[in-house]
Amino acid sequence: MHFSLSKYFGSVMMAAPLMFLATHAAATPALSAMTNSPNTSTFVLGQSVTLNFHASGLTPNKGTTLHIKVKEAFGYEIASASILVLADAAGQAYPVYHAPANRYGYYRVEATLSDGTTITSLGSRPKGFVTYAVVADPDTRTNYGDAGSRFGMLGGFSPAMGPILSYLGVRYLMSGPGWDSLEPNSAGQFAYALSEAVANGLNYPTSIANNHATWPTYGIPLITTAGIPGWAMQPGTGTALRPNMGPLSFAGVQGFPEFAKARASGFAADYSAQSRHYYQITWEPAIPVLFGGTPEELVQYFQVTYSAIHQGDPKAVVMGPTVFPIDPRPMQQLWSAGLAKYIDAVSFHPYVKYPPEENGLVGGIRTQMKLATAAKGHSMAFVGTEHGYSSGTNGSYGAGNDLNQALADVRSTIILLGEGFKLDCAFYIADYYAQGANTPGKDYFGYYWNLNPKINYGTDKMGPKPAAPAYAAMTYWLDGTTTVGPLANLSGTQLGYRFTRSGKTILTVWDYKANTTMSVPVSAPSAKVCDWMGNCKTETSNAGTLTLKVGIAPLYVII
Repeated sequence: MHFSLSKYFGSVMMAAPLMFLATHAAATPALSAMTNSPNTSTFVLGQSVTLNFHASGLTPNKGTTLHIKVKEAFGYEIASASILVLADAAGQAYPVYHAPANRYGYYRVEATLSDGTTITSLGSRPKGFVTYAVVADPDTRTNYGDAGSRFGMLGGFSPAMGPILSYLGVRYLMSGPGWDSLEPNSAGQFAYALSEAVANGLNYPTSIANNHATWPTYGIPLITTAGIPGWAMQPGTGTALRPNMGPLSFAGVQGFPEFAKARASGFAADYSAQSRHYYQITWEPAIPVLFGGTPEELVQYFQVTYSAIHQGDPKAVVMGPTVFPIDPRPMQQLWSAGLAKYIDAVSFHPYVKYPPEENGLVGGIRTQMKLATAAKGHSMAFVGTEHGYSSGTNGSYGAGNDLNQALADVRSTIILLGEGFKLDCAFYIADYYAQGANTPGKDYFGYYWNLNPKINYGTDKMGPKPAAPAYAAMTYWLDGTTTVGPLANLSGTQLGYRFTRSGKTILTVWDYKANTTMSVPVSAPSAKVCDWMGNCKTETSNAGTLTLKVGIAPLYVII
């Protein structure tokens, strides 16, 4: 929630014999705080963290006390302090607190003055607290290349966020714009603009992904982005939610392959170092709500572009259609319409309600993989193109609070990779205001609070939720891995997956309902057991069995 913080000074004129006495209401005390890395409040282990407070509206030249509590993701208090604050002549004070940062994880700092004044809300962050996170140093991470990287994220990134991608371990980024933006008026516009750019030594279009940066990232080109050019669509076939997404017109059938080929050729040249280029053809084309046509008319998008993209880029992997995964009927219709002939990989938005384990994520994905294999005649790669949870209560994917959001974000991603997804793209870097900052019923899908209510998307200032450091720990341990599949012989609501990487075995285990004991077979006399934020300790096995206490937060076991 966001409340505009203003100071109002009222005056009351009181009549008295022979004179008027003017009195002014005292200023309302207010308290704010920011870290010494105010744009992201994200630090690597070993960096010092400072909280800079600002108290205003205090009694001038008088003291008060600032009470501080520091808590971790589950609300356990890990530090506290009381700081004597002396207001200056203007009623202002600027106390400083040197905060703990000796472990990986999420830190929530609650602060209150003696009179009960607490930290004001800011952007999407509620009142009462500020946050910071401590994550692994990017220099300690390994670049597994595009073939081994497993994690992507969209979107809303801003240069003001600094090295946030490397802090979180994000490698894959969606790369627009789509056909509607690149050829708004006629076929051939893009090929002409591309040739001019190449002649001038430029890239067109410019992507936020950069294979040559200090932190290399890999692009997934979006051929269409929930709409196509008006000249390319059959008139009047759009839907209320997607008026520009319908069946191809004759001009569209003729123009779409040439656009796709040119787009693939340009992208292949820009990202020649990548071993594969994944091309996303359509975006959320749910029939009949988000696509105004039949399954056959949707498949035509893939039919006319499949060969063209491969001609433009020998490394191409054509994928689609980014529908939602649990209901198998939409994909069955598309398989029946011949989709399998025109894709190399299957992409989904693997959203399910909270918690994912109880709402069909595992069963839904397994069903979709079986359907895809049957349609194609062999297995295909699966890619998660967007999913996440809101830390609020609004909508189908509201987790209820920021802790539940983090748990669901991480566990659902582990499930997808454990079940065999090639890579998975999380949603969304920071809270966005789809209808404005003061609109009720907002969704808070961000891994960070948006601390600038003036920027709806792509904020320049944000504070971490528990999801951010938990995601960073997950990517640290699971990037570059290959899944061996789910663990067997678990009980009740326990879940776990086995991964391998560079000769190591990495287990991820949890119980999404209760605190229980799990026994897993190990070949080594000991194993490194890390919590969901990345803090590790060595545990000893007993006769080839490692006994673990598991709960709703995943553990990583490195053998």
